[in-house]
Amino acid sequence: MSLRSRLLARFGFAVVAVYLVITLTFLVVVLTPDTNLRGMLGTALWSGASPAEMEQMRETYIAARGRDRPLYRRYLDWVVNITLFRWGLSASMGEPVTQVVGGATLETAKYLVPGAVTAWITGIAVGIRSARERGSRFDRLGRLATYALFGLPGFWLAAVALVALDGGGPLARTVIVPGGAVAAALLAGQVSLTRSRSVDEFDADYVRYLRAKGLTDRGIDRRVFRNVLVPVLSMTAAELFSVLVLSVVVLESLIGIEGIGWLTYEATQENDIPLILGTTMVLVAVGIGGSIVCDLASAWLDPRSR
Repeated sequence: MSLRSRLLARFGFAVVAVYLVITLTFLVVVLTPDTNLRGMLGTALWSGASPAEMEQMRETYIAARGRDRPLYRRYLDWVVNITLFRWGLSASMGEPVTQVVGGATLETAKYLVPGAVTAWITGIAVGIRSARERGSRFDRLGRLATYALFGLPGFWLAAVALVALDGGGPLARTVIVPGGAVAAALLAGQVSLTRSRSVDEFDADYVRYLRAKGLTDRGIDRRVFRNVLVPVLSMTAAELFSVLVLSVVVLESLIGIEGIGWLTYEATQENDIPLILGTTMVLVAVGIGGSIVCDLASAWLDPRSR
């Protein structure tokens, strides 16, 4: 399969996957009982509101969130609006969803991108050296640190760092500490995979041949890196999405960063359907988009994988 054909196939898959996720998310949200509405009505009843007043509150609440129309009409409208980037107005924030989601995405990217890049570069460098120096003190310490990072949750590391820094300044709270937690969450997997893949490469005949020719360790490392880059890229995409979906929500809630994870949690709590679908689109775009980029990069680097 040519690179162009693969690109078209992956783009078609991405379109189908995006609308499937949107559909499933929409159904889960609209069919889940609204605990926020129940709480409002319960508070009003306890305060002595009449049945007519409570019904008026219910109708106003539902109308403000666009839930007073038939389900199929709401779904079709949302599919069209999402496709055209008309994501509507957030009922809980009082602002356009695109504006709210855009700002939150930028706040998350400030620490997520540096953290992921740091983990990727460090993990590959440590993994290749550990494989080259198997059994050495560096290898043993690296593997021990890897196992420790696997067992330590990122939000706990962030909490410890904030205590050690006595809260830290704005830069520490919004970039350094959360970025370090993301790097720690990704680093263990990067080191482990890179080392396991590199061990086989260092035992290959071509490496013995290069050593016999007098090639330096750095030159051999570069050639090993080229061969292990494809599987490492694939794992990076998968791990980055898992960190975004799971760790980011907890991290941002803990530290107080108004990023996409915090916004997703707030939208769910408020049952703000336009905002939920907007944050879902960001998560889907990162997950599927990252997978496509890594898949195409793998096909370009290794034509055998096409």
